[in-house]
Amino acid sequence: MNLLKFEKNYFKKKWTNRISVALVFPNYYELAMSNLGYLYVYQRLNTFSHIVCERVCLPKGNELPVSVESNRPLKDFDVILTSISFELDYPNLVKMLNLSGINPLAKERDEIVIAGGIALWLNPKPLYKFVDAFVLAEWEAIEEDFIKTLSNYFYSKELLLSKLNEYPYVWCPQLEYEKKVKVEKKYPLETPPLSYVLSEKTEFKNTYLVEVARGCGMGCRFCAAGYVYRPPRRYSKAKISEVFNTIPPGSKVGIIGFEFANKTEVISTCKRLLEKDCKLGFSSLRLDTVDPDFFELLKHTKSIAIAPETGSEKLKKVLNKDISEEKVLEVLKLLKKFGLKSVKLYFILGLPLEEKEDLEATIRFVKSLLSFKLGIKLAFSFSFLVPKPHTPFQWAKFLDVKELEEKKKFVLKGLKHDKNLRFENPKDALLQTLLIRGDEKIAELVLLLAKGIKLKRALRELNIPLKKYLSPEEDPEFEFPWDFINTWVSKEFLWKEWQRAKDLKLGIRCKPFECKACSACSQILVL
Repeated sequence: MNLLKFEKNYFKKKWTNRISVALVFPNYYELAMSNLGYLYVYQRLNTFSHIVCERVCLPKGNELPVSVESNRPLKDFDVILTSISFELDYPNLVKMLNLSGINPLAKERDEIVIAGGIALWLNPKPLYKFVDAFVLAEWEAIEEDFIKTLSNYFYSKELLLSKLNEYPYVWCPQLEYEKKVKVEKKYPLETPPLSYVLSEKTEFKNTYLVEVARGCGMGCRFCAAGYVYRPPRRYSKAKISEVFNTIPPGSKVGIIGFEFANKTEVISTCKRLLEKDCKLGFSSLRLDTVDPDFFELLKHTKSIAIAPETGSEKLKKVLNKDISEEKVLEVLKLLKKFGLKSVKLYFILGLPLEEKEDLEATIRFVKSLLSFKLGIKLAFSFSFLVPKPHTPFQWAKFLDVKELEEKKKFVLKGLKHDKNLRFENPKDALLQTLLIRGDEKIAELVLLLAKGIKLKRALRELNIPLKKYLSPEEDPEFEFPWDFINTWVSKEFLWKEWQRAKDLKLGIRCKPFECKACSACSQILVL
């Protein structure tokens, strides 16, 4: 399919005398075109006259992966870059290499594969065999150095990797496996990223995506982004206005990062977009950060998502997300008042210290929301906890799949199989946990999954000791596979937060430069 006929503002350059870069998104095109980070890097690379960057996404079948712009296979490109935001895409990257006739094993091929993305900040170990260089950084912070190095040494894999490995934020496992890596972040933030490549074939159809803040200081103990993007940072009102001014009248605009933005400034700036007849969308709402002024921005929005996570007062303390039922109901009533038609509510099962009484509390909470008959369509989505690296929950256990199934059945029965309930498959959560908490052994699992072998069979063939990955030792000195990565947040702080979670104590919210609790702000001071 010629996807360009559904797009606007894409780049299509001649290849002659240019460095060719394949920007791989190891999932489907529709998801790639909804990912601001991926689109931003694509746009930035193409601003350099000597570089031609083309997008390559996972094909729907087992076809040859080819670029969107010129239908060229991966083998035609000088360098392969990939952005990975989700651990379930680890096997997809290897699958794409296999389908392209490229040896997935880094040390046995000539092609250069360089990878970045937040999933790899958490733990790149399961891909160590397949990626030549992991770039653990925000693009804005390293663009100048990366482009200079790429431009000077793209012609030689050996030289390029050697030079990249000199940066503290790059891990080249075939060159220096034991290296300590420090994530590189941009401070202060300058110009907000804006995606202006538009597509009709995506969830956010023909939508400009723009980031107004980065990170979140609320401290939800399960949320990886809330820790690895610390300290949370904001863009100036002037810079946000400057970017908003480039958006054409009548456009659809997706606002990202509203949770930590300066509400007064962003709301006033967004109102200027409304004056240009733009339609605003928000990926989700942080319930305890919205106020009545915000709801005016939703006049063109028909649906939105919120995440109470649980109805249990006890588990709210475990999560460090203490949002009252009254607050949820208040927000739902305001959403109805401002014309929204549907709201999706997210919940998590399989949490630390979770008992039958906690599930019953969630059931009561959902029933109470339904009983108010607000005139809004409510949909409830239940997932299972995937304990993420670099969070307080990295010491948490992933429960047995059978136990998770029982929890699912209990909630379903309690809610009488309401048609608006959706549950994640516990086996998918198991796979996510193995991939994101994995070590070198899990690289073998990735290889089998990429070949289409089912998880159960792969685990049996490899004789993987599940307990090692699903039930880590509760010890502050326990060595995780990802401990070699410095995300700026100290392991000591994460351990203290884990203890507070078990003691049912709420944690402090992040106040940049007003405290030294997690150590992230002190990292900026030494930049």
